[in-house]
Amino acid sequence: MKAISALTQLLVLSNETLTVLDLETLALVRTLKFKSINSFHLNENPLNEDPFTVEICAGSKKKILYIHLSDEHVKIIKEVSTSLTPSTLVMDGAHICFAMGFEYCMLDIISGEIQQLFAVDNPQQPLIIHRVSKGEFLLSGPGGLGVFVLSQGFSDKPPINFSSQVSALAFHHPYIIAVCRQGICFYSIIDQQCKQTIAIDNVRSIVNGDGRIFASSLIDLFALLPISWEKQLEKLLADNRIEEALVLAANAHISSNDREQHKLMIKDLEEKVALLRFSSGRFLDAMELFETCNIDPRKVIDLDLEQMFPEEEMRNSSVVVFLDFLQRWRLKCLAPDQRMAVDLALLKYLARNDDEGVQLMDFIVDCQAESSETCDCLKTFQRFHCLATYYISKQKWEEAFCIWDRLMKSDIEDVHFLGYPHVAEQLTKCGDISLIWRFSGEIFKRDEEMGAKIFTSEKIPAVKPRAVIDYLRNYPKSLRIFLEFLIEKKIDEESVHTQLAMMYIDDIKLSDLNRNSPGHRMTINKLRSLLRTSQKLELVKLLEILDTPGFPHEHAIVCGRLGQHSTAINTFINYLKDFDAAEEYCACLDDPEAWNALLAACVTEANVHMFDRVADLLRRRPHQFDVPTALLCLPDSTKFNVIAPFVNFAVREALHEKRMKTIEKALHQMDNLTNKYELKILETESFSIQPSSYCCVCKKRFVVTDGFVRYPNGVLTHSKCATSRHVCPLTGHLFQFGFQYNS
Repeated sequence: MKAISALTQLLVLSNETLTVLDLETLALVRTLKFKSINSFHLNENPLNEDPFTVEICAGSKKKILYIHLSDEHVKIIKEVSTSLTPSTLVMDGAHICFAMGFEYCMLDIISGEIQQLFAVDNPQQPLIIHRVSKGEFLLSGPGGLGVFVLSQGFSDKPPINFSSQVSALAFHHPYIIAVCRQGICFYSIIDQQCKQTIAIDNVRSIVNGDGRIFASSLIDLFALLPISWEKQLEKLLADNRIEEALVLAANAHISSNDREQHKLMIKDLEEKVALLRFSSGRFLDAMELFETCNIDPRKVIDLDLEQMFPEEEMRNSSVVVFLDFLQRWRLKCLAPDQRMAVDLALLKYLARNDDEGVQLMDFIVDCQAESSETCDCLKTFQRFHCLATYYISKQKWEEAFCIWDRLMKSDIEDVHFLGYPHVAEQLTKCGDISLIWRFSGEIFKRDEEMGAKIFTSEKIPAVKPRAVIDYLRNYPKSLRIFLEFLIEKKIDEESVHTQLAMMYIDDIKLSDLNRNSPGHRMTINKLRSLLRTSQKLELVKLLEILDTPGFPHEHAIVCGRLGQHSTAINTFINYLKDFDAAEEYCACLDDPEAWNALLAACVTEANVHMFDRVADLLRRRPHQFDVPTALLCLPDSTKFNVIAPFVNFAVREALHEKRMKTIEKALHQMDNLTNKYELKILETESFSIQPSSYCCVCKKRFVVTDGFVRYPNGVLTHSKCATSRHVCPLTGHLFQFGFQYNS
């Protein structure tokens, strides 16, 4: 029998006849005129949209009937023939699962197609079909199995292994309720395990009546009230069966009003299960569940791994998983407090275990842990260099340099400290001159060249050179580098240039015992270059300093800069006996007086051995000498063939100069005549003014009494409007002769 609540009627099968009774009075309403009906089922998932028409499937002799039943009529919609008479059937939507003989089949009532499912090999086993959910049926299969079958004809759940032969089935989510020899057994569809058995003998049938289970025997009727899933959950949690509790909660049917609270509870259970798996060494399962529930990382961070895993091998594995967890969660979008906790945990791990320090240095720049906790952690593990780097990332330059200064002084130690070159680089980057004054001293003590680079960097803000010079007085090598930098930057202070020259002189004196060293030679070359090129030297002062036996070459250069060419040349020729140096000196000055002085110094009786060099010089550089003076300097005994090339050059130059002057004069005369001719043509040329003509400056017409002017390009203006004779007021063109005036 089956109640039809929409029609307030009761459908009863008795003696192979379907009878309709009134649900309240049980009075006979009608008898359906269908013969040999041995089973029927009410479609709880109807295809028809009329709420007052119910759908019934009924099994008769070798056929299945699809019937619409209402208050007014009974109509067979479809009739499908079968090979055997169906013994039991259940309908859901457009599908009917039925049994005939020892075989289960699935019928599509719309197309009429029948799909064979499977057969039962035990003739004594009753064939039972029960609707579990929309589109899903439970069938008593062979070997005591409960088989789930979808309307498409396949299964997506593992079967339930009943402990003994089943005589009746019911379903109350998430349990299959089976009647067997032991009584009433409750099987979970989640893990297919028997959860409870109620010992009741001779149970004939069992049904689910709106959430309550009714079981009947020959003389008794039992009502089984299900325990709420909340109480089941409490019992599982009390027994520490957390994973089972999670599975139960995840599959519970929750009303829409309680879904948010249910989600929070599920998340809490998932976190507990994940932590339980982690503590039991199931790291991969724990990590997967960590991701699923998006666990608060602080719950994992608070775990004591040393106490949890006393064995070293397991503890090392847990640390690897823990580090992987932190790195994964650091990439997530976390709340600020969670991100700070993750970063602090990572910081502690790296500070303790990163022996090379590379990972820690990369991490600390982006670390978002609480500043005070970060500093305390780094101090605890003596990662002072990393702490200074952290201060730099937070723009706390002074705190960072205080730590580095103590490291350079060896007040504290850190094997990862990169040394004073790194500190010098950071001082250059900070650009704070007050910090440079304060913390650069230790760098200068160790490497003056490195210290000088701080002040010669372009990143340093503008600072008075004199202040730096005064600061560097105790570091001569740094001072020299800085002075060279200033001169390269075109600083035009005489004191700077002169001070650098004096430093070169002092360095040469100090290294006088090692004249052949590259440094000594380089310093000499720098001094000579400075003496030749600098225009801001105190030459008189330097001349007095260089008037010593050790600097004849440099003394000669300064004499030349002061115009004392004879003194300079005499030094090169008579003291140094270096004709090449004298020639180089004259070439640098490019002054005929210097060349003549060189010639005069070399043709004396004391230097008669240099006459061949003089002759060669006259042949190679004849244009450098003043010819009359040079010829007068030569001794009377000089043979003409020796100086013939020089004389020939002098004669050719003189003739060339005379001819060029004659040609230039003729060209000027021709230009003068041409200009006069053009001017005469312009003055005698006539032109007419149209009545519509007007002044291009004031835009007024010309009057007969007004004076006017005409420019060579034809532009007309009033005479009072012409501001320049040689510039056209309209086009701006320049003229050689100017305008033509008429009045």
